[in-house]
Amino acid sequence: MNFQQRFARSDDVAAVLDGAGSAPLKVDASDIGLGPLLELLILRRGSDRAVQIADASNRGRLLRRSLKSERPYLNENGTGILHHRSGGGPEANAAANDFADAFRKRLVEAGAATSAALRLSGGLHELLNNVQEHAGNGVDGLGAFEVQERSAWMVVADSGCGVMGGYLASPLLERPTDAEMALKWAVIDHRSRTGDAARGTGFQTVIQSVRSLDGSLRVRSDAASIELEQGSDRSSFLLREQGNLRGFIVSVLLHW
Repeated sequence: MNFQQRFARSDDVAAVLDGAGSAPLKVDASDIGLGPLLELLILRRGSDRAVQIADASNRGRLLRRSLKSERPYLNENGTGILHHRSGGGPEANAAANDFADAFRKRLVEAGAATSAALRLSGGLHELLNNVQEHAGNGVDGLGAFEVQERSAWMVVADSGCGVMGGYLASPLLERPTDAEMALKWAVIDHRSRTGDAARGTGFQTVIQSVRSLDGSLRVRSDAASIELEQGSDRSSFLLREQGNLRGFIVSVLLHW
């Protein structure tokens, strides 16, 4: 199964939600990866249609506990879930820093190179900060990691204004014309919505780490997704139209 195929259930659900119909949609996510699971959760949050997601795994139970807990994050058996509450201020930033550091330590313990672990934890911290800065007022986000033997997921998600909304509300004189262009600006061109050329390095840091490992990246927002999958004969981005997702989600899968 390639990286794109791992998200088939999420893609199918998005297409159904974009179509006609109002009946509740039931999805069993017990056997899918962390990235597709959080994508389903963001699709549910942004949909006017009822979506029921079942996940009987230990990861699913930890996620449900985290959403109900007053603690900023939970970290058990190689899996971490952070509920990044909007408007958290310095406390939220400190929690994001601690969460990223917990991810770094777990990667090193699992045998990942220290240099790659440092880059990835730095990228995770900046992506979490982006939720606070760019997702919009009153928007919560999720950060998650799952480290297993010689593999790991890293995911950051929110149900905020999305990539187009972020650029349209920015001080930039030029604006993207659609979600695909906006994702290209954010992920490939590293064009910060602030207009500051020194910003927008979060994706650059993550992509460098993905390229240094046997990793894959998927970013999805609005009606588009962009993917980078490493291969023996290629390493290129795939940009494509998708069913609408109201928000922004970054999923990284690593192997070493």
